[in-house]
Amino acid sequence: MTDQGLRELFNDLAETLPEGSSRAGELWRQGTRSRTRRRQWMVAAAAATVTVLVVVGIVVSPEPLERGVTVYPSVKPTPTTPPAPPMDKAPPPSGEAGLPALATALPQRWADIPVVTAVSGPVLALAEFGDGQIYMMKSGGRVPLDVKLGDAVDSNGNGGTPLKPDSLAPDGTMAAFPQKDEVVVVDLVIGQTRRYPVPGFNEVVLWRGEHLLVEQEKANYLLDLATGKARRQPYKGFTGVAGYRDLRIVSPDEGGWTVIQEGGSEVALNVQHITDKGGMPMGNLSNHGWQRGGLVARSAFAHHDRAKEADVVVVADIDTGRVVRTLLLPWGDSPGRRCGKGGCPVRGWIGQDTVIVESGDRLLGWNISTGALSRVADLPRGVTAYSLRSG
Repeated sequence: MTDQGLRELFNDLAETLPEGSSRAGELWRQGTRSRTRRRQWMVAAAAATVTVLVVVGIVVSPEPLERGVTVYPSVKPTPTTPPAPPMDKAPPPSGEAGLPALATALPQRWADIPVVTAVSGPVLALAEFGDGQIYMMKSGGRVPLDVKLGDAVDSNGNGGTPLKPDSLAPDGTMAAFPQKDEVVVVDLVIGQTRRYPVPGFNEVVLWRGEHLLVEQEKANYLLDLATGKARRQPYKGFTGVAGYRDLRIVSPDEGGWTVIQEGGSEVALNVQHITDKGGMPMGNLSNHGWQRGGLVARSAFAHHDRAKEADVVVVADIDTGRVVRTLLLPWGDSPGRRCGKGGCPVRGWIGQDTVIVESGDRLLGWNISTGALSRVADLPRGVTAYSLRSG
């Protein structure tokens, strides 16, 4: 209340008392003392407010408080840059032989595996050698696969081997081969072959449990192996990821963000400063992403700021798109260069933490927990295509 208001109040009170009464003067004196105490309290409160605000780094004048105005200081969020993922670097190609060998069920030297007519044990891989024959690779030998196949032909008439990196089912019991207007599926346990009609130039197959994703340049189909029905998908091209989840890694033609898609959702995969041109270009039929658990691994040409000629393997979280770890693979010098035109593609996983990477004629194991590299297998030059068991 203002001084003028107090005066009017006490004047009204004084009029209710007898003229000359000392009670009116006493009320006036009490009002004066009350105003003085209230002013002192307001000054002290304003001083305390300034002190608290200075402590947090914001200085606000007490004047607005006296005017009854509330001030809301604007706070701008401080932009944070996520920490760069760990990057491991492979030795030059000449140094791969010195890496420790990783003990797996897969034979380390495929050239030493004898050809046999039959042998017990699970199928560990499929491999096509220079003679054009596809073999079932087992620990005790390689067995010729009895199936009649033609080349996988694209829409331009270019032929290629029907053995694709994901032809072998994860459990090693089935194999699938794309053909023009059909997909051939072989039961490797009983040797039975079945041919499924899928119209078009089928070039890639990716296992999806009891289904197969069949990729073409102009269409994709999801083939139900139980019913034989092929359902056309709302996308096309070669963007699928090998693994149980129906994932795709899609990069725009020019600029923009690479995304991981699953169903109707997608998350951004930030590889802007990791891969060449900041994306995961598609089109190389032998270079798909590979899923294991909640992670996906895929390779691409490395960013030129890091190395002029190199590939980089990227491991990312599927649900968030966060890059977990990367591996730089310098190509090296001729004649022992690695990668090259076909790149250094990911070929699967061993367990939950080891990515299999193709480096020329050798398979490397990259542990994403420790960053350690090891030798998995040496491939003879006569091997023209192969598919590993990943289950």
